[in-house]
Amino acid sequence: MLINEQKTFHFIINYVILFVMAKGIKKLFFSRNTDILALIAVAVLILVLSALKFFTKFDYRIYDVLVRLSPKVEQEENILLVDIDDLSLNKEGSWPWTRDLLGNVLIRMKELGAYNAIFDIEYLSPASKGAAADIATVTEETFGNGEQRIAHNIEEFTSSIQRGEINSRNAIQKGSELTGRIDEILYGMYGSIYEGVNRDFDDYFARAIQFFGNTSLTVNAYDIKIDRTKEDLEYAKERFLFNVQDPKSLIRRENEEAIRNAKAETGFTPVLHAMGSRAACEGFTNVIIDTDGTRRRIELFNWYDGKYIGQLAFAPLVKMLDVQSFERKRKSLLLRGALLPGKEKREDIKIPLDENGRMMINWQHSTYNDSFRHVPVYMVLHLDKLESSAIKDLESLYSLRTAGGKQDEGQTELSTWLSYIPDILEGYGQIVGEKKRLLGLCQGFDIQGNAIGGGISDEEYQAYFSARSQFFQELESFSQSLLSLEGSAGEEGSKAIKQFSSTVSQYSSLHERLAVEFANSFCLIGNSATASTDLGVTPFQRGYPNLGTHANVANSILQKNFIRTVNPLTAIIASLVFTLAIILLTRKFPAFAKNAAGLLYLFPPTIIFSLLMILFRIYVPLVAPFLLALFTYIAQMVLNFALAEKEKRTLRRGFDAYVAPEVVNQIVKNPSLLSLGGANKRMTALFSDVRTFSGFTECINREEGEQHGAVRLVDILNGYLGVLSDAIMDCHGTIDKYVGDEIVSFFGAPVDDPLNAYNACLAGIRMKQAEAIYNEEHKDELPIHPVTHTPFLLKSRVGINTGDMVVGNMGTQKKLNYTVMGNNVNLASRLEGTNKAYDSWIMCSESTWQEANSGQTQGLLVARQLDCVRVINVEKPVQIYSIAGLKSELKKEELESVELFNKAMEWYLKGREEGADPKDIKDFSKAKKLFSDAYRCNPTSDVQDKNYISPEKKMIVRCENFIANGLPRDVNGDVIKWDGVYTMTSK
Repeated sequence: MLINEQKTFHFIINYVILFVMAKGIKKLFFSRNTDILALIAVAVLILVLSALKFFTKFDYRIYDVLVRLSPKVEQEENILLVDIDDLSLNKEGSWPWTRDLLGNVLIRMKELGAYNAIFDIEYLSPASKGAAADIATVTEETFGNGEQRIAHNIEEFTSSIQRGEINSRNAIQKGSELTGRIDEILYGMYGSIYEGVNRDFDDYFARAIQFFGNTSLTVNAYDIKIDRTKEDLEYAKERFLFNVQDPKSLIRRENEEAIRNAKAETGFTPVLHAMGSRAACEGFTNVIIDTDGTRRRIELFNWYDGKYIGQLAFAPLVKMLDVQSFERKRKSLLLRGALLPGKEKREDIKIPLDENGRMMINWQHSTYNDSFRHVPVYMVLHLDKLESSAIKDLESLYSLRTAGGKQDEGQTELSTWLSYIPDILEGYGQIVGEKKRLLGLCQGFDIQGNAIGGGISDEEYQAYFSARSQFFQELESFSQSLLSLEGSAGEEGSKAIKQFSSTVSQYSSLHERLAVEFANSFCLIGNSATASTDLGVTPFQRGYPNLGTHANVANSILQKNFIRTVNPLTAIIASLVFTLAIILLTRKFPAFAKNAAGLLYLFPPTIIFSLLMILFRIYVPLVAPFLLALFTYIAQMVLNFALAEKEKRTLRRGFDAYVAPEVVNQIVKNPSLLSLGGANKRMTALFSDVRTFSGFTECINREEGEQHGAVRLVDILNGYLGVLSDAIMDCHGTIDKYVGDEIVSFFGAPVDDPLNAYNACLAGIRMKQAEAIYNEEHKDELPIHPVTHTPFLLKSRVGINTGDMVVGNMGTQKKLNYTVMGNNVNLASRLEGTNKAYDSWIMCSESTWQEANSGQTQGLLVARQLDCVRVINVEKPVQIYSIAGLKSELKKEELESVELFNKAMEWYLKGREEGADPKDIKDFSKAKKLFSDAYRCNPTSDVQDKNYISPEKKMIVRCENFIANGLPRDVNGDVIKWDGVYTMTSK
């Protein structure tokens, strides 16, 4: 039991240790990687918003702008839009039209040489039988034509009697033949009128569909609640659907997603079987509309019962290209073995798809009317009307043959030409009859696509259209012949001839023009009128007829000019990686540089992504990557600001106690002043040390005991050093460190100070002044001096030196100290100790005095010039000065004393110059007198230091020594050259 408890105890201890360590590591990781963590947080936010389609509409707007800036796609010259436009509706009446009209259009398009006809019109329900739209014209033409033919037969019968060809023996037979011919004409008239009054529009249209031969109709891929028989569905499936290699069922899944988004149900509704069974192809009309209502992409296949419905324009297009097979890849649809127009060699066409399996439509950069070639349906129907008018005018001309009684030669010739009209009309009637016969052969296709009953052969087509072509050529020649004789036809006859000739000419001209337009054209027929409901929005136009959408789909594929898309997730990851790289590369940059570098991951990716679309048609969704960069940039700025503020607080905490507030402010504004490592600068070092500090400590310990004495000592020392430090910082000095009772400080860093020597001397003066005030204010707190029985006053000596020093953050990465070092720093420390030899308080080197007493500060300070000293560990003698104070603050007697002292030093040092005469001992006598005068002007003493003499008395003692003993001699007894150097024997 005890062993188990020990194991449990050890486990708990180890767990606690690991937990604490892990917590520490975790805290360390988070503190060092806030920038990366911010990026990750932003990335997660962007990914979530992107998954929720939050940026989709914004991306759509940007896409529309970029697609307008991208290179224009060329137009396939064979694409032709046959528009049921406003003009057609104005001429033929409002929509819907009876289906025979578009049946006539198909028959005419066949004659004009169109390659195919794709209907963007759904024929899902049967039409009622009724009168043809042109019933009035048909009736009038039928009666007119019948009247002419009956009159012609009667005239022929009368002429035969006059010629004696009919007599009593054959009169009954000839009369019966005439009656039979008239009955035949009347029966034909009845049939034509009955057919016009009770026309089966669907049957006529269906037969026209097969007559044209390469007609494409529609399939609706949604369930629109229109029933079709099982046989009809199976027929459409087997005849019109494609086989696609799609082992992963990508198309099916994408179709289901599209249908869910459209809030519809999957279906398969082909056109009426009577029409579909006569078509060559069927395709679905359903388009993809983005959530903002704009059409930008299209599905090319829709899955149905194991096979695939082609898109309305795509299905006939791939048949035209004779594509051998289809293969669906993850990001593309491969059309294998396509034979492009004008090419002899087959090739594979790779159609790039977006992340939902849709082809981006590469729109024409113009409005609907300015894209592709257009022919209004009315122009085709107008050709039929001109043809009918020409025949009607021809029938009217026949009556001119017998008008006017006796005829002259010209009229006789005209009558001769007019007599040919019945034959011409009979020839036209035969052509019309042939058309009816051919339509009768259009009985549909079986499920294998074979024409039932054989259909119309190529020879029959050729014969029919050749007959029509020859007829209208002869009709035009006939009209020209009549026009040459119109002067002999009288006013009414001339007008009729001109009208006939004009109609024939218009027909020929329009036929020729339309033949050029339709020849081998890939035709799409649909409604483009402004009142149509089949309008949508594209990146280039609002109210864009959907008929143009199918044209753009076909054009994109024929031109092999596709827009490639990059998955939004890929774009976000690319932006994330790029942003991370910039952050890592700029981690050690200062905050300002980091903020500036942030622009690198904010703008370049956006510009690059935009250029990919503008130059290469590669679309990268911009909003999410841009916002990732933007939010990261903002987060980094906030972090940089927070870090900068933290650094400022750290700097303030680190320097508030060591440097003046204005210096701290400058450091905070420009932290680079504290760059890692050392830098060599010309500065001034200041050392201060409390005189007889050991004695001061002993007094406290005697009064308090060692345990409590230490606490009291620290309190007193902190207060005392505090006022001295304030004096240093007030003069722009920096506290380096405290070593016991010693203060190490420097001037000229971290902020440059051209007056650092002067400020150091001024700091020494202010320190002594602050010291006096402190002693006075805290005398009751100070220990009692054992000799004087008065408060033990704290007094510090100050050493100052100016020169080149190394300053900076020194130490290790774990422990740094902003400090100074170098020989000139050490010299300041030695000068502080040298004060003992002169009973002075503030001592500086010659380099300090020369800089402090020059330029704008010249004459502000007052100092006693002392001799040269050779301090411990420094070979070169140093000229030293004792700072007395500011000239403006010293009393008259103090200034006079300093002046006398300096004159005394001139005599004392005389003879040390290079090339000077040997030192005269009398110089020391003169110096002694002046030192004595200086002391009398301003006698000083220190009751707490029994060894204190004053600088003047120190120098008097030296003079007396030289007067009594002479100058120093070398080992040979020769007098040593006087140099005025005093060698220190202690620090």
